[in-house]
Amino acid sequence: MKTKTFILFLFVFTQFQYGKAQESQTALPKVENHLPGELDYIHEALDLVQIQQNGEEIILGNINTDGAIHFNLPEFDIKALYDSIPLQHYNFHSLFLMNSDCKDRDVFAETPFNDVYAQKYDPIFIKKYGENVAILFPATDEKMFKNNHYYRNNSYDGKNLVIGSKYYWFYMDRAMTFKDECTKTPIRDADTIELAISADIQLKKGWNFIEENLVSVQEYSEDDYHTTLPKSIQFSLSNPSSKKVKWYLIQIMKDEKLEAVKKAYEIEAITKEQIEKWLPEKVGEFTRISYEFDKVLDRYESKSDVFLVFKNGNQKMEIAILDGAKNPDDLEMAKFSFAMDEQYKREDKPASDATISATAAKEEVHHISKEDKEKKTSELMSIFKDRIVLYALGENMTAEQLWEGVKALDIGSIIK
Repeated sequence: MKTKTFILFLFVFTQFQYGKAQESQTALPKVENHLPGELDYIHEALDLVQIQQNGEEIILGNINTDGAIHFNLPEFDIKALYDSIPLQHYNFHSLFLMNSDCKDRDVFAETPFNDVYAQKYDPIFIKKYGENVAILFPATDEKMFKNNHYYRNNSYDGKNLVIGSKYYWFYMDRAMTFKDECTKTPIRDADTIELAISADIQLKKGWNFIEENLVSVQEYSEDDYHTTLPKSIQFSLSNPSSKKVKWYLIQIMKDEKLEAVKKAYEIEAITKEQIEKWLPEKVGEFTRISYEFDKVLDRYESKSDVFLVFKNGNQKMEIAILDGAKNPDDLEMAKFSFAMDEQYKREDKPASDATISATAAKEEVHHISKEDKEKKTSELMSIFKDRIVLYALGENMTAEQLWEGVKALDIGSIIK
């Protein structure tokens, strides 16, 4: 009886210890610090995102309101991804800083890694108000973020490099061992500074968590120029739950832009019902012949809320309307274009013409236009109510005629 009791106790104890081990292995990493104001995770869970090479966003996980980091990494076919776009996949060695300037290495030589499809996912962005506002930075020391003014042309540059490790997610199309060394040679023959890079990693197919360890640094001086450069870097496999890894939040969007992004995000976007209620069938002598929602504008790499076509005899107007509340990047780019156009006009005019009337100034900021008299075409861009971006193309129309047609549409009334 005592033997049975002891065996039962041993079994229960073993299961308890196993459960504790499993809990320890699956313990979630937690954020070390907080972001100011509404950006902080205590207000709501924050999405962790990255952009694929085809331009599509993927969600890598989130940060809960208690600061716990959940990774939910999507599986995909990375070769098919690159085959779907007109881009060559990354050179595998370059992902570990072992590129063409390695000592005694022929950049054109065939290697076993030439057909490997892999990608580095660094940084991990934090999305809020529809924009990437911060990053989640895994490292042994928050000060290492300053190292990230990183590799310009794959080389460090900084006066106060912090020794330690940074980490990133890495995606592979296969499982394999990667073991290699590279001595990066100086750019100029007179220099003696060299950088030793090594990697010894058993990579899995799919997601891998990589450690990039800055082992040692060296001082470099030339005349009055002094800086610190890396001397040795080692790449290895790590685990996001390792106690060695600290997770820091770093805000990357300036406060003034953040306020503008938040303001645009909180505005209720224009609905199709609002647009349909507004849609004019005629504009002066022009008759609407078609309209289309969510049309992709190849010329501007954007998607319009509505695309309209009007005709009057041999004259035609094509008009694309985008809501800045849904397309803050388009709105920002349009405003930037206006600022550049205004600067150009003022610099290009003689001093006597630099001062324009208030009425003219107001008119100028409403649209930018150009005209091809030989082809009898015109185009313009305008912003209404500091929110709606409009692109227009005119056939057999002057820029002035096109602008008069656009103004007659009464675009601002969509958001009244």
